Amino acid sequence: MRINFQTFNSRFARRLFSFLFLAITLPVAVLASITLLQVSDQLTVQHRDQLHKDAKHIGMSLFERLQRVVGDMQLAALRPELTATAASATWFRPAFDSDGASLNPPWLELAAPEPWMLEAALGGLSSTQQSDGVWVRMLQSGGEPSAFMVVIRSGGETLVAQVREDYLWDAEQLAEDQLICIIDAESIPLFCNRSDGREALKALAAQGLGGASGYYTWRNAERGMRSVYWEVFLRGLGMNDNWTVVLSEPEQRFFAPSGRFGFSMVVIILVSMLAALMFSIRHIRRVLRPLDILRRATARVGEGHLDKPVVVDSDDEFEELADSFNGMMGKLALQFHQLEALADIDRLILSTMDPDLVVGQVAERIRQLLGSELLVVVAEQQHKQPLIIGVADSPVEVGIIDSERFSQAVDKLTQQGEMLVSERPAWLSCSPLGQKVASWTLIPIQVRDVKGMVVLGSRQSRDLAALHLPAALQSIRRISIALTRARWQAELYQQAHHDELTGLPNRSALKMKLSEALARATKDGTRVAVMFIDLDRFKLINDALGHAAGDEYLCQIAERIRQCARPADLVARLGGDEFTIAVADIPSDHDVPAMVEAVISRLLAVVPQPVRVGLHELRSTLSIGVAIFPDDGENLDDLMKQADTAMYQSKRRGGNSHHFFVNDMHVAAQQRMELESDMRHALETSGFELYYQPQVSAETGLMVGAEVLLRWQHPTRGNISPGIFIPIAEESMLIAEIDRWVLDAACRQIRSWLDEGLTPVPLSINISAAHFQQPAFVGRVRNSLTDYQLGPQRIELEITEGALINDLSFALQSLQGLHDEGVKLAIDDFGTGYCSLGYLKDMPIDKLKIDQSFIRNVDRSGRDAAIVEVILQLSRRLGLQCVAEGVETEEERLWLHANGCDAYQGYLFHRPMALADFRMLLIRDARDLELTN
Repeated sequence: MRINFQTFNSRFARRLFSFLFLAITLPVAVLASITLLQVSDQLTVQHRDQLHKDAKHIGMSLFERLQRVVGDMQLAALRPELTATAASATWFRPAFDSDGASLNPPWLELAAPEPWMLEAALGGLSSTQQSDGVWVRMLQSGGEPSAFMVVIRSGGETLVAQVREDYLWDAEQLAEDQLICIIDAESIPLFCNRSDGREALKALAAQGLGGASGYYTWRNAERGMRSVYWEVFLRGLGMNDNWTVVLSEPEQRFFAPSGRFGFSMVVIILVSMLAALMFSIRHIRRVLRPLDILRRATARVGEGHLDKPVVVDSDDEFEELADSFNGMMGKLALQFHQLEALADIDRLILSTMDPDLVVGQVAERIRQLLGSELLVVVAEQQHKQPLIIGVADSPVEVGIIDSERFSQAVDKLTQQGEMLVSERPAWLSCSPLGQKVASWTLIPIQVRDVKGMVVLGSRQSRDLAALHLPAALQSIRRISIALTRARWQAELYQQAHHDELTGLPNRSALKMKLSEALARATKDGTRVAVMFIDLDRFKLINDALGHAAGDEYLCQIAERIRQCARPADLVARLGGDEFTIAVADIPSDHDVPAMVEAVISRLLAVVPQPVRVGLHELRSTLSIGVAIFPDDGENLDDLMKQADTAMYQSKRRGGNSHHFFVNDMHVAAQQRMELESDMRHALETSGFELYYQPQVSAETGLMVGAEVLLRWQHPTRGNISPGIFIPIAEESMLIAEIDRWVLDAACRQIRSWLDEGLTPVPLSINISAAHFQQPAFVGRVRNSLTDYQLGPQRIELEITEGALINDLSFALQSLQGLHDEGVKLAIDDFGTGYCSLGYLKDMPIDKLKIDQSFIRNVDRSGRDAAIVEVILQLSRRLGLQCVAEGVETEEERLWLHANGCDAYQGYLFHRPMALADFRMLLIRDARDLELTN
């Protein structure tokens, strides 16, 4: 069997092979180990028993030979011809017959013994051995055995014979590696077949005899030895002592059978395992082949190839899995085909705005997708003619025979869903193909205000809805989308490019159309004028009457602006109360300012006319800025920026006017941006400085207060007037942050004077409308007083009428909160803002400050004098103090004093003073007060 190692490239194959390998080898290895151990132990026991038998056999053989020697000597004692008499014993001598043949036994040594041998054989017997018996004496020469003598004593006669050594021991019967030693009762070795046999005797002597036989182990020259000993019972021969046979063998002889068995067993096991593993590999390949086919098929599916089926003929579960996979792949192929077709339909829908063209192409794609011979789309559209589109595999004419029946059929179908009918719908005209259609499927089109139906026809009698219902429904939805997309796009375009409130083009549409106009002007050499229009004081209408009234007012104003513009002009609303008129395609030889002035004249004459909103008549003037292309800007952004700059110039001039852009406006706007940035930096670095202008009592002439004024020493521009940077701060919403800085700095300075031992007069701090209208304003004032441990009488807050009128309820709540804290409140520039005397009776105000515009000519102008006189009388009647600002002449002071003014503030008494000068004034007034007291 050929092994294909590529099989193991599969992780599953490697895991399965590893499992089978362990399942085969692990039990076999355990069983083989147990068997080998048991067999080894059994063979070891058998070998030890065999060694014991060998020792016994040697002992019995020795016994038999000694028995023959004794028997032959006993017979020889009866035959004198076989003996020779010596001094102390009879010698068994060799004998021959007349023919010279030997009459001697095989054990007899033929050589005559030397005299010393006889002496040694007889002399070695102890006194206890003088009785009858048999002895075997080993004679030594030079420490080695030289002869074995057998002595028999009987009836006082002694017979001695020398035994041949080779007969007695017969060592040739032993194996080459076997050791044998014969020892007597005193463990004296009688015979050893090898010199190293004495090592076995030493080991035996160290261990000691444990009976007639035994077993022990020892080592000889780094080699393990196993020995047995067996005692030969010689007393039966008449000998006084027994001998012991010691037989030794190397351990290798013991383990050799076990090793051979183990080797054979390992070979058998390996062969068996190899065969089993080869069969396992074959099985793995059989299992892996269909799995690999399925894996490759899955990879092809992942790559989008669904056209090649999986072929597995294993006649098992893998074949069933392959069949299921093919079925799933077929369904996926159908679904992908349907999805691709639907995607093509979606692209068609998104590619054009014409609903008739899109629906026709989509209908043809759907017909091909569903395998239908005929597809008819019928839809009723609001305010439009019914849409009827028919597509087929051959020319066909479709139409509605009965519109009423069609509407009823659509209503019924919408309630119950798709419907399968066998006959052509009665309301549908479809020729000539209609006569060949066998089955019809009706599916409703569900659109918001579109009533429609899709009719599928097939020449075969089959249920298209049941076969392709999901794809059919999704396809019909595409037709619904195609029908509604045009309307949605129109609505979205309207929402994206027109103002929802007025219907005018919005900023986005203005930029788009103005960009087109500028491109034409660049190409044709024409000019474009842009007018930015802003309603003056429109915020007051919103605040007073609410946003609903403001929106209605804006709609009417937008219509007036549209009427004032020429039909070809573009009118747009940028947002809020800002509008734009763009006059495009002006020939270069025309008087552009004159054309623009004509439009502006109509605007300034028509728009400010009263507008009736509910019970109110509202009016608002216009601030208009004009920029001309290419004179004032060469691109859209620059042109709009310059027009906006010119519009703000009109607004700063009081409104109800218009300005054409000039370069000086751009420079001024740039300076305003730089000043705004520098003001932010001044706030971060405390670059502002407080000045103080005293307020003098009309009765005593003493200083009773001081107004805190803000000054800004610019690092490069020098001293900048508050009249310049305060309006910029108000427009950029920095004024609230500046107010917070002034409030904190004033409280900190009062704390410093108190710590210094001075008694400062109350400081009047101006509060802007933006700061006052913040919800946290009252808490911020309270925290400032608390942080510097000041009483509320130390400061006075000056608030303009405009800050109060914007939100009367909120203003009343804030003023009451400040009044509850004990803070004095003053109305600054009284009479110059929105005048409503009603708020004076409800608000907790302590002081009125008359604006300097009324004081400047009070002694020369009857009108100013009348206004100031009314204010003074009003303040007295309401119990309010009154301070006149801007008092510069003695005549003004005398007039004010005569009419009951409480205090003065102006150059006649003190100019605004820096901190050091004001501190000296505080010290001087305190000293004068002490002298007066």
